[in-house]
Amino acid sequence: MRVCVTGGTGFLGTALVRDLLTRGVPVRVLARPSRRADQLETQGAEVVRGGLRDPDCIARAVEGADIVYHLAAKVDTPGSRANFLETNVAGTERVLTTCLRQGVGRVVHASSLAVYGPVPNGQQIDESTPYDESPQLRDFYAQSKILADELAVTFARETALSITILRPGIVYGPGRQLPVGLLGFTLGKTNFVFGNPNNRIPLNYVENLVDAMQVAGKSCGGQFEQFNLVDDDELTLAQYHEAKTAVDKTVTHFSSGWPVRLAGPFAEIAIRMLPVGGSVWFSEHQLNRALQDRWYDTHRIRQETGWAPKVALRDALYRTWKAGR
Repeated sequence: MRVCVTGGTGFLGTALVRDLLTRGVPVRVLARPSRRADQLETQGAEVVRGGLRDPDCIARAVEGADIVYHLAAKVDTPGSRANFLETNVAGTERVLTTCLRQGVGRVVHASSLAVYGPVPNGQQIDESTPYDESPQLRDFYAQSKILADELAVTFARETALSITILRPGIVYGPGRQLPVGLLGFTLGKTNFVFGNPNNRIPLNYVENLVDAMQVAGKSCGGQFEQFNLVDDDELTLAQYHEAKTAVDKTVTHFSSGWPVRLAGPFAEIAIRMLPVGGSVWFSEHQLNRALQDRWYDTHRIRQETGWAPKVALRDALYRTWKAGR
C-alpha cells in the first residue's frame, strides 16, 4: 500500500505519518520546506516540498498513491477570508482533481464538525444534518471548511474518485495543551468555562483519530463515505473537567453564557473596525452555536467500520499532560 499525506507537518499529519512509518507503510508527504519536513524525511518519509498552490507538486506527491490523506488546511493562524478560501477550498479542489487524474484509489478528506450550525435543542447531529445555513456569520475557518466539505461531497458524487470525509471535533494530544471547552480560558491553575456543565464536548484524542483515519482509508463500504467522529458522544463538560482535574490538578469554574453574550456585539464591532484580518467569532449566531448542547451521533463509523477509540479519556489526558510538562 502506497500512501500520500498532505499537511504531514501539522499536528495531526505528523502523528499520522509517524504511525504509518511505524507500521512499515511507505509514506510520501506534501509539505512546505521546514524543519519538520526535514525531520519527517530523516524518519523515513519521502517528502515532496511544495504547497497546495502548486499543481505540479501535488501531482508528484499523489503519483502512484493508493490512499491520499488530505489534511493540509489553514486552521488557527491569522488571515483574511481569501487566505482561508485559497488554502482550504481551492487547495482541496486541486488535490481532488489531481487525485482523479492520477487514478488514486481513495482520498480521505479531513473536514470538521464545524460544518454544522446551531440545531434545535435535543436534536442529534448526524451525517444527514445539513450544513450551517448562515455560514457568513461564522469565522473564516468554518466558512472555508463548509465550502471544502461541500466540494468533496459534490466531487465524490459527480466523478469516479472514491472519497471518505471525516468530521472530527476538538483534536488534542501530546504537543498541545489540554482543551478547556468551546468557550473558555485558563489562568494559572484555574479554568473558566462558559456554558452549561451538562453540555457535551466533542473531543478526539489524536491517536484515536489517527486510528480512525486509517480504518476509514481501508474501508470498502462504497465510493463515497462520510463519518462524524468523536471519542465519546455522551461526554459532558462536567465529566471532562472532573477527569482533567484528576490529571492536572486544575480547578474549573463554570459560568452561564451571559458574559460572552454581553461582550459579543462589542467584540464583533472591534474586529470589524480593526485591520487584523480576523473573523466574526463573536456573532450571536456563533455564540448560540458554541453555548448550546451539541450532541453528535457517531454510530455510523462504529457500525460500518468497527472503529472504537483505543485510548480511554483518563489515559489520553494523562499522556497529553505529561508530554507538556
